[in-house]
Amino acid sequence: LNRYKIGYMLTPAIASGSFALNCAYLGIPCIGYAKADTQRILFPDLAIDVFDNQKAAELTTRLMTDETFYNEIATKAQLIYSKEFTKHTMLNLLKQ
Repeated sequence: LNRYKIGYMLTPAIASGSFALNCAYLGIPCIGYAKADTQRILFPDLAIDVFDNQKAAELTTRLMTDETFYNEIATKAQLIYSKEFTKHTMLNLLKQ
């Protein structure tokens, strides 16, 4: 995965959010459906409606041409990941 600059999770099957988690951990922006919790949490600026291919294309173009935007998305996702998806956080959720 770390060979790629942009991730895509454009499938209506939203039960698994591990792809967005992996992308965030590596600092790779991921475009995906807003119905997936991990997508919405980690990449709110790249969360799109189901089958909104036009928005996905627009975001892809922006990520490829706007280095500041790309870096903001990547950094934000890593920060959110390190805050919301730590071992400690997950253990607390399981205890609840």
